[in-house]
Amino acid sequence: MDYKKDILSKLVDKYEGRGAFAADASALRAIQIDIKKEYPNYANRYDYDVYTEINASIEKLREEGLVIAEKNNTGQYTKVKLKVSEVSKAYDRLNRISIPEKCGNVKKVLLGYLNSDEPMIQSIISDWMEMLEKYKKLPYGLAYDCKRAGEVMNVLQEILRLDKETYIRNFSTAIFKDSKRFKNEFEDKVKSILFDYTDDVVEKDKILGIYNLYDNPTYVCIKGNAIVEYASSVIKTCEMPDGIALSNTSLENIRRIIINTDKVITVENLTTYHDSDDEDAVHIYLGGYHNHAKQVLLEKIYDDNRDKKYYHKGDLDVYGFLILENLKAKTGIPFEPFEMDVKTLEKFYHAGLYKELSAQDIKVIKAKRDNLLAKYADVLEFMIDNNCKVEQESEKALELMD
Repeated sequence: MDYKKDILSKLVDKYEGRGAFAADASALRAIQIDIKKEYPNYANRYDYDVYTEINASIEKLREEGLVIAEKNNTGQYTKVKLKVSEVSKAYDRLNRISIPEKCGNVKKVLLGYLNSDEPMIQSIISDWMEMLEKYKKLPYGLAYDCKRAGEVMNVLQEILRLDKETYIRNFSTAIFKDSKRFKNEFEDKVKSILFDYTDDVVEKDKILGIYNLYDNPTYVCIKGNAIVEYASSVIKTCEMPDGIALSNTSLENIRRIIINTDKVITVENLTTYHDSDDEDAVHIYLGGYHNHAKQVLLEKIYDDNRDKKYYHKGDLDVYGFLILENLKAKTGIPFEPFEMDVKTLEKFYHAGLYKELSAQDIKVIKAKRDNLLAKYADVLEFMIDNNCKVEQESEKALELMD
């Protein structure tokens, strides 16, 4: 072992751990290590080589003016103190970058994105610069890693620019020339950052979809009495009992959709979509939060069929209502909740077909029930009071129990 380097590294670790670089050196308590504690064999009289190597290393560090240490009457060193006034020299000896330098390097990277027109990027830069001013480590496992911070910022910026459905492997190849690197190194970090900074409340595992990034193609399913017109073809969904699945990439090419029922019901869950059998409704499965292509589809339907009633059937949990409000806000369509009331929730609750709320569920309910979700306060209160939430897939299960 290189005891000289190891002793000096331990002292600098303590110096950094105590935040000494941000304090008045004259007011610091001694930054020191106990040699016998750090190297138990030092006091082993049968291990003379360790004793002599450590003593020689400490003496060299003393000669270089990096540490303060005194031998006891047996010739052993007990405490070794870092000479704080020479700490920059210690960093040089270790070929190590100080935390203030690391923070400065990360700041330079962040400043390179300061001209971004993405509000989220600006918010992240503001928060992270404030942390670095206080010499705090960046979150999401970035710490003081300027290279990784730059890569993450670049990935975020490219994701925020996506305006159509994009597959993760293609995205990764375009950014890194490697189809797997995004998923292996960045996906979890990016999901967490987007989850923390997005204006939409959404479950973290679905966050990439909001920004048009998917593992595989996604589909909108339509069933009921509707006619979907393309430039040179027409689809009559009434002739297909289970409806038709249209890929997101095909939605913008639709010219017109004629609804021959009184109601249009968007459905959050695929199982619920297949279970739905109301002949006086066209059912549309969106797969959670909609993206740009789904928004275009819904707007086309509404523009061509304004005389219809529009409903949304989602899970009886806080995210189900947030998805509903998101649909209304993004499309301008006056969706109403369908079977998302207290009566429906009570039915499932008394049958024992419910799940308990998570801590995150409760946090979001309390944050949103007095403003964005105020009109659903009675349902949310029932959830809180009875510690329950319900997935709409439970409907057929309830019938099977009868």
